[in-house]
Amino acid sequence: MKIKIYLALRITFCLLAVAFCSAAVFMFVYFDWWGMACVIGAAICAGLMLVFKRLQTDEENKANHPAPVGDFITGPAHMNDDADEK
Repeated sequence: MKIKIYLALRITFCLLAVAFCSAAVFMFVYFDWWGMACVIGAAICAGLMLVFKRLQTDEENKANHPAPVGDFITGPAHMNDDADEK
């Protein structure tokens, strides 16, 4: 349930950031420096989009744990599991 909410919020804030960016062009042309309000709004929406992306990936990793990965010292994870069983 949370994953779908985070996905919807990501899409919403992405669209808002794009809308603010496109509105900033016209704001700078007609209202001079008031366009900075749109740029700041776009930055805030982009930041919120990244926050919800991180929350969504955290929830997905809780539901489906990623496969174990070895490192350069112990080798691949599947080799370690076989050695422990013998």
